[in-house]
Amino acid sequence: MGLGKTIRDYRKQRGLTLQELSSQLSVSASFLSAVERETKKPSVAMVKKISEVLNISPTYLLASDTEQVYGEKIRFIRQGRGLSIDELGELSGIEPELIKSYEEGVTQPDIESLSKLAEILNVTVRYFLEKSADKISIGERVRREREKLALTGASLADKAGISPAMVSQIENNQADPSLDTLESIANALGVSVCYFLLEQEDVENLLSSLNPDVLSSLSDPRTQAVLRAVRDFDAGELKFILNFIHFFKRNRILLDDHPNQQFK
Repeated sequence: MGLGKTIRDYRKQRGLTLQELSSQLSVSASFLSAVERETKKPSVAMVKKISEVLNISPTYLLASDTEQVYGEKIRFIRQGRGLSIDELGELSGIEPELIKSYEEGVTQPDIESLSKLAEILNVTVRYFLEKSADKISIGERVRREREKLALTGASLADKAGISPAMVSQIENNQADPSLDTLESIANALGVSVCYFLLEQEDVENLLSSLNPDVLSSLSDPRTQAVLRAVRDFDAGELKFILNFIHFFKRNRILLDDHPNQQFK
């Protein structure tokens, strides 16, 4: 599928007319029509602008990269749901061999197939289409929030009580800040320190990847009470909880060996 057809399909999926999208892009409808018909090729800057308006990563618009990204997401969610390719095929009505070709990047799924897979995997089609911010580094997050406030590195350093050199090293991923330093930066930027500790920025993607049993437990009032409590933790308390979680993950095999053991 060419770039123009891809843009047209995603425009329609977003419910936008040619005129509406061209207006948001500040280009003529005739130019956009030519792009969609692939008689004109947009510039790199225009591809980026289209991706921003449609809220889709540029890689989804460029055919050479689309198959791989789709495949990774399909496989990621399928495995998270504990389904085999054959089981997903039976539930979705899509041939297992075709699903396998999606995951391997050999074939690109169309919107109809993505909709079927999304329904069975209990995610929205947007999960597959929208740009993902997974694994954004702490440094990239700091720079993003600083630039949102139109602060220089020196201004942020002054507000956070750290050196400009430290800000530069953090933003360029040359240094890992301590939790205290991160808290100072978070306070200076007016965000929660938890924002910098998340591995995934896209909450929908994060929730979609959870085990179904864990996802179901989020509706439990006791679970929600714990989540509400976390909002009020200070840096030290949050660090203690994170360390405990890491300890539990490292040692849970011991707990599995003694399922009836009572720990006090």
